[in-house]
Amino acid sequence: MVNLPRDECLLTFPEISTIDTCAVWNILCSKTLTIAAKCRNRHFILAEYVRYECLIKPRKNPTNIDIELQSKLQNELTTNLHFSSYPLNIEDLREVLASVGSVQRFHRGELAALALARKLKHSFVTDDGTARNVAERLLGTSCVRTTPHLVGWLVYKAQLTDGDIPIIISENKDFRKNNGFLGEFIQSCYEHAMGLRLRMR
Repeated sequence: MVNLPRDECLLTFPEISTIDTCAVWNILCSKTLTIAAKCRNRHFILAEYVRYECLIKPRKNPTNIDIELQSKLQNELTTNLHFSSYPLNIEDLREVLASVGSVQRFHRGELAALALARKLKHSFVTDDGTARNVAERLLGTSCVRTTPHLVGWLVYKAQLTDGDIPIIISENKDFRKNNGFLGEFIQSCYEHAMGLRLRMR
């Protein structure tokens, strides 16, 4: 069973956030979600290493979906309206490493995105449990969000409707093929957001 999200995570979603590699793909793999986030003027900043992971780092047997998503991200970064990139220096990373210490499964892209959030004093979007726990400790719980939180917030704001949720879940499953599939988390955030809308009337 999926734990219910905190109300705060669905009532607000920061206008500008840094984002790690997995969350980039989880947003862009859904056309429905991407359009809704753009309509609400959300902006996501990639650390240069995250941009490298997404667009330059060699992949083994990339699928058509992988190639399509890379093209989408490249176009987004070119327009600079809803996705942009930002450089880090080694000192930024050292400061975070000194605070984080040795964390298993904490990948370089997640570390770079977290360091950028700390540097720019922005929120951090990740769909990795370990990265989320570390970020909440380092940045504070109010500064950390996930892709399902974004869906829930867009539902709460009535930017997404009931009929959009199965589409977003299906699009995520087509991309993830069960490896990192967010369906139950998206469903939980959707249901909780609908409950919040009823309570707030």
